[in-house]
Order: sequence, then structure tokens, then C-alpha cells
Amino acid sequence: MKLIKNALISTGKGNETKLVSILFNDKIIEITENPAFHKGVDIIDLQGKLLLPGCIDAHVHFNDPGFNHREDFLSGTTSAAYGGITTVIDMPCTSIPPVTNKANLYEKLDIIKSKALIDFAFWGGIRRNDFPIDKKMILKLWNEGVIGFKLYTISGMESFEALSYEDIKNVLSELPKILFGIHAEDEYTINNVIKSLSDEELKLPENYVKTRPAEAEVEAVKKIFEIAKTDNKIHFVHISSKEATEIILAKKKYSDVTFETCPHFLQFTCIDLPKLKGRIKTTPTVKSEEDKKFLRSCLKEGKVDFITTDHAGCNYEKEKKFEDFSKVYNGIPGVELMIPFLFSEFYLNENVSLETMLKLTSENAAKRFGLYPEKGSLRIGTDADFTIIDIRKPFKVDEKKLHSLGKYSPFHKETFYCSIDKTIVRGDIVFDSNSGIIQKPGYGKWIRRK
Repeated sequence: MKLIKNALISTGKGNETKLVSILFNDKIIEITENPAFHKGVDIIDLQGKLLLPGCIDAHVHFNDPGFNHREDFLSGTTSAAYGGITTVIDMPCTSIPPVTNKANLYEKLDIIKSKALIDFAFWGGIRRNDFPIDKKMILKLWNEGVIGFKLYTISGMESFEALSYEDIKNVLSELPKILFGIHAEDEYTINNVIKSLSDEELKLPENYVKTRPAEAEVEAVKKIFEIAKTDNKIHFVHISSKEATEIILAKKKYSDVTFETCPHFLQFTCIDLPKLKGRIKTTPTVKSEEDKKFLRSCLKEGKVDFITTDHAGCNYEKEKKFEDFSKVYNGIPGVELMIPFLFSEFYLNENVSLETMLKLTSENAAKRFGLYPEKGSLRIGTDADFTIIDIRKPFKVDEKKLHSLGKYSPFHKETFYCSIDKTIVRGDIVFDSNSGIIQKPGYGKWIRRK
């Protein structure tokens, strides 16, 4: 057994905290303000550092197998552990084979399970390549414990083609009990804008936002709500605009809908594209100052369901460093910096309550995806997953020191006013700020949806 003492945790009431000791093995045994003496117990004294339920990133692309020149499960989970993440949920689309059926799931699992340092769950996916859909095949994959199924309204991947709105309508109708994660950008709107711009205009980073306008996100979100029934379970991934957020929030009273946004949408805008170039090129792209301010206000008010990274790194020199911006790969690494950024910017600088921060970084995602309370809580008998933050230790981001294969970040040279002290998964320290990674590859386990 182990005992953490002098841990600062949330009481669950706004910004109220208390100092506690936590007794645990792989599960939490006791949380108390007055610990008894336990002979032979390993003691970790946090000296007042902040302890959170293990943080979750519910949207990562670790690209393994098939595209692991960009990221593999070892590098991805290493970076996540350095960033205080104890569980990731990997997307189905950026691996070969994609996770679209049971056989593909286990083929992927066989390859990555010896690499993972932290726990992981899987998204399944439905793509146009497999139409007409095989309902039995999808249900078999669902029953294996994937947390949901990813759909695209637009896709640049030949191996994972987008669905039409009619396709999505049929899928939602055929599979009413399944949770769907939707990349919502309207293909028609985007293609029309691209056709209106010259080749020279498309090469300029400042014009990229024109090719992925807020109107495309808004149109897709509207159409999804038009075709979805109120009992369909919908999750919108990486929402980036004010108007789309407003539509989703208005529908929450009547629909089973959630949404996420990402750190880059909370910190950067399209004005940063000419300066940051490939470091901030994502799909969807960063939008206007108004969009950023609105998303930040939603976070502060607890209206955002949770934050994810949409982590999708690559080799910067080979896939990002082009003068022609239209050739630049869409994606950035994020798992290592999300938690330090959020707690620096919103908990410390903006005084967002600790209760809200825990919902944004672990509890809400765990609940939405069927992982709670084993993940995302500090309940007795659940996994001893802890993210420990030193709120008195700032650091300056150096992209070259990131542990993702992608050594770049839009946060390069920014100062965060807190840092990750330890990442503990099922009772064992995976990352320690003094020692680095402690566990061996393969320590991380596959977590199935309940």
C-alpha cells in the first residue's frame, strides 16, 4: 500500500479545497483529513500540491499502426504522462487498419498494447468506404467496449471517407443507442470557398481561415440537429466558433448532446496564422477574436462539457515547413501541454473554480463515455489515478523538449504558471518531475466502456 499525504483536493464546492491523505494500492482505499499510522506503507508527501482525479484527453490521434512516423503509442502516451494525462481515448481514423470492426480493433490492440504507458480507450468509426453499413458489424464493435463512433461530414482521408447527411441520418436511425462523435464542417460550404480562391491565394496562411469558415461549422451543426432525433446521442468534437456553440447550447435542453473545444481555440485566433503558420494549422482552424472570447466565457461559466486536444502531430520539417500553406499538414500535438495551460490560464489567472476545472479535465468526459466512476473521480474503490500539479512552479514551453514525435507547438516560448509534478495511474507513478518516466512500456491498459 501507499499513502499520499498533504494533498490539496477539491471539496466539490466551487473553489473550496482541503488537505487530505489518500491511502491506496491500485484502488483508492481511504481519503481522510486525519490519517491513522500505517506500518510499512510507502509515503509520498505532496507538501500541499494540488491533486486531481486523473486527467483524461478524450480526443487523440496517436496514428499507430500505419502512420506512426507521425506518432506512435509509446511516444504519444509518454507525452501524455509528462502532461498529467492518465487516460487517452484514441480516434479510429488515423491508423491502418482503422477501428471500424472487431477484427481491426484487435489488430490495432495487439500492436499498441506493449507500448502504452497510461490507460487508453478507443473510439470506433463509421466511414463511407464501408457503405451500405453492416449493422451487426457495428454492434459487435460497440459491444467490445468502444466509447462511441466517429463520423465525418468532411474528410481528407481516402482510408476514412466522410458521410453525406443522408448517410448520417440513416446511421442515426439504425443505431439509436450508440453515441456518435461528429466532426461537423459542411463540405459544400468549404469547397465553394476553395473554388473562389486562386492558387496563389490558397498558398497564404492568412487565407486558410477563409477555406474553413465558421459558416461551415454552423451549417453542419444545424444539419445534424435537423436529421437527429431527440434520443440520439451526439457529441460534437473540436467546436471552434461562437455561433455553432450557441446552437448546441440551445439544443441541450431538448437533446442528448455534448461538445468539446480545444486549447488552441481558447488561446489563438486567425490573426496568429501568418506568424505561427504550421504550428497552428488544424481542422477546423482557429477563428476570430469574438469566437475565442465566447469559448473562453463558456469555459468559465461551465458551459463547455470538456476540453480535448485533438492531438495530431507530425514531422514538422517534412510535413509542416512549406511556403505553400495549402500543402501544410493539418494537426498539432497537444497532450503534454493541455493541463498545464488550462490550470495556468483559467484556474490561476482567470480564477475558474476547481470544481469546474475537474469537470472539464476528467469527470465530464468519463461520465459521457462510460468510464465513470472508475475514471474521473476520487471515490473509494475506484482506480487510483491522480494528476498532481505544482501550482507554484512555472515553466517556459520549449517545443524541442516535447516528448511527442512532433517537436512543435503554438505555445512555444509561452510561460505557464504551474507544472505537472506526478502522474499516477492505478496506484503507480508513471511520471515524476524529478525522475521522468518510471514505468515500462505496456503498463497502460485498455479501458472498455461500461
